[in-house]
Amino acid sequence: MTAMSTTGLRERKKQQVRDTLVEVALSLFDARGFGAVTIDEIVEQAEVSQRTFFRYFSSKEAVLFADQDEVLTLVRASIRARPAAEPPLVALRHALAEITDHYAEHRDRHVRRARMAESGAEVAAYQRSEVVPQWEDALTEVVAHRLAVSADTDLRPRLLAGTAMAALQAVGRVWLAAESDADIIALLHEAFDSLEAAALEAARTR
Repeated sequence: MTAMSTTGLRERKKQQVRDTLVEVALSLFDARGFGAVTIDEIVEQAEVSQRTFFRYFSSKEAVLFADQDEVLTLVRASIRARPAAEPPLVALRHALAEITDHYAEHRDRHVRRARMAESGAEVAAYQRSEVVPQWEDALTEVVAHRLAVSADTDLRPRLLAGTAMAALQAVGRVWLAAESDADIIALLHEAFDSLEAAALEAARTR
């Protein structure tokens, strides 16, 4: 067996362990509620050690948001793929509209996670302290690159990222509260239309 095939096999095994941990944890969360499940129970059902668990995840909350790295990779790639001449907020609008397809395709997962965030302080706190900052940092990074500026010295990248995040979070709340056939992409465009209208109104009244 070549070194390359050995590495590939090792990576597949690691992915299988990670997938098993996520599957077992989500099943337990659904059955008993997030707060009632312990890491000991997750590793017991997954037939791995606690040490193995912590090799993949820092906490129960991290398991619940296990798809975030994948989604953020898609977000970055989508924004970078937008036309160079496109204004940053327009690029963010269209890139995030593409990403919302992921939410529509995995509605059950996102609804489940949102319900847990509403009913449990631990999930909501993790979302505020870990997930939202990760999204804001990712959007800030790609907007700064697009503008060819440093986010440390220029307000615009972080301001635009925060604006886009506010729109995305507002859309998520309305979408999750709506019927399953609610058009999340239409809601996102509505949110950005509202932002643009507000900006134009502010410019007229200055």
